[in-house]
Amino acid sequence: MMSRFKTNVGFSLIELMIVLAIMSVVMGLTGGLVINIFEKNKRHVELEKVRNLFKVYSYRAYYSGQDTQIQLIDGRAIISTQANSNQQIIEFDTLQFVADLYTIDTRFLVQPRSFGIFVHEQPRFYGIESVLMRDE
Repeated sequence: MMSRFKTNVGFSLIELMIVLAIMSVVMGLTGGLVINIFEKNKRHVELEKVRNLFKVYSYRAYYSGQDTQIQLIDGRAIISTQANSNQQIIEFDTLQFVADLYTIDTRFLVQPRSFGIFVHEQPRFYGIESVLMRDE
């Protein structure tokens, strides 16, 4: 005997298409936010790399007894010392530097005392912390 009401288990094609459309709109709206957060985190990590770079080369200048120069330009750091004519180049993915030349002497002193990067085409400057407890 045939039932008067047809019992369907599952979803119709239209219902699945509507759910997929809603999901794609939600993913499109949140995808941009996720990418922005990822870029900010990556920039923060690279900023810490630059700060650590100044600390490491401050110690190297102190222990080697020779001044070090770091040139920040575009997306890279070019490092040279008095004794070694070879230059070491470190590339950065997300940072674009305000071009400047930094000198690290044998007393942990870095001149100039801040470096700059471009964020949305606007310069933003960060101080270079001394490895000593007090500033000289």
